[in-house]
Amino acid sequence: MNWISKIWNRISHLGIQDLKSAKSRTYILSNQLNITLLIIMIVLSAIMMLLRIINDTSITISSYRLLWMMSINFLHIILSYYNRGYWSKSLLIFSAPLIFIIIPTMLSFVENDSFFNYSEMIIALSLIPQLLVRPWDQKGLYISSMVYYLALLILHDDLVLRFDSHELTVKPIYREFKIYAEITAIAIFIFINSSVYYLKWLNNNYEKKLMDNNQELDQHIEELKATNQHLKATQQQLVQSEKMASLGILTAGVAHEINTPLNFISTSSVLVNNAIEDLKDDVDRKQVEASLYQANEILDKGVEQAALIVSSLMTFSYDGKSKKTMCDLEAIINSTLLFIKSKIPLGLTFEIHNEIEEPIYAFPDKMHQVILNIIDNAICASATVEDKLIKIRCYTQTKSRQKLACISIYNNGPNISKEVGARIFDPFYTTKDINEGTGLGLSTSFNLVKDHQGEINYINHAEGVEFLIQLPFK
Repeated sequence: MNWISKIWNRISHLGIQDLKSAKSRTYILSNQLNITLLIIMIVLSAIMMLLRIINDTSITISSYRLLWMMSINFLHIILSYYNRGYWSKSLLIFSAPLIFIIIPTMLSFVENDSFFNYSEMIIALSLIPQLLVRPWDQKGLYISSMVYYLALLILHDDLVLRFDSHELTVKPIYREFKIYAEITAIAIFIFINSSVYYLKWLNNNYEKKLMDNNQELDQHIEELKATNQHLKATQQQLVQSEKMASLGILTAGVAHEINTPLNFISTSSVLVNNAIEDLKDDVDRKQVEASLYQANEILDKGVEQAALIVSSLMTFSYDGKSKKTMCDLEAIINSTLLFIKSKIPLGLTFEIHNEIEEPIYAFPDKMHQVILNIIDNAICASATVEDKLIKIRCYTQTKSRQKLACISIYNNGPNISKEVGARIFDPFYTTKDINEGTGLGLSTSFNLVKDHQGEINYINHAEGVEFLIQLPFK
């Protein structure tokens, strides 16, 4: 029945341009009420036609009322189609009592059985403007419709008594308590319509408050978006700040490591100069060539090691716009250790065990930063024990049917207390002395691991602390 709902939706929205406005709801309701009345009139007309055929009776005013109302319904559809919602609503409000009550009464179509129901019908029909009109948006139409229905309620009994062509048996009885019946009907009319108006007023106030709250909420959302953007920018700055804080470690590591390739290059330079002098002194050519080959071999080793240092150093130039690539965890750990080597104190033992042979999909520069921060903390933590030990182990693990790459960095320093553990990944929180730490290392590592959809946690052991990083392979 999808086509029926499409037709109903199309008719309901005839002439509606702004679906978000409060007025549009009353226009939609007007279209829906009109099409419902039209369907009822068509069904009733078909039933009455069938009864006339069966009973062989002529058409009556009852049948004409149905046809008149159907004409009003079609006119309503035309007005709605041409975006005349105000007039279509007015047509439905003012025509219904005329067609069903006033015109038949003036044509002397009054029955004993329904005589006392006419007031109830007028009161019931007076709910149509309550449904279709918002008093504060269309004040004139609302007041005129209420006055119109109240006037019909007061005058209808007089019209019945005046235009009735046959003497109804209820007329003499009704004249005796007519004033009381009218007062009762007016009281019921006022009570029902004032109650509906009050409910509409409460609903309108609620809608206004809701709209104001929505506007405030929208404003808060925009503020939160701006704050979120600011926090993202701040996060990038914090990551870069932690990079700058790591420059001291890197600088010392580069200064220490660069000496080795420089010594290679210096040695090869001496050998080349000696070979040149030997050529001048007519030394045996084979001996000179052997010296040059040796110098070239030493020079290649020096250049290769210098290139490795520069290549490893470039991975720390993260600016927040890096891309994921397939990378080797062992290579990342080794290049990180290359720069931190100068900070390793005497007596500290490093153990590295790699059980992962396949590459993982990760940000290599971010992983360098994470491992550098944790190893640096591990070195500081193990400074208080005699036999200093740091173990790095890479292995795989399956969790919730997902294959994970695990990096375990263990140090045999003191355990982390619950108070410190609760804040260990908070920005700017540090247990180090002033000027010894920024408090950004572990918080930055935590966020960088989250960028990989991974997890980082600490585990206290009997003798030491383990930091466990879990990363998805894909």
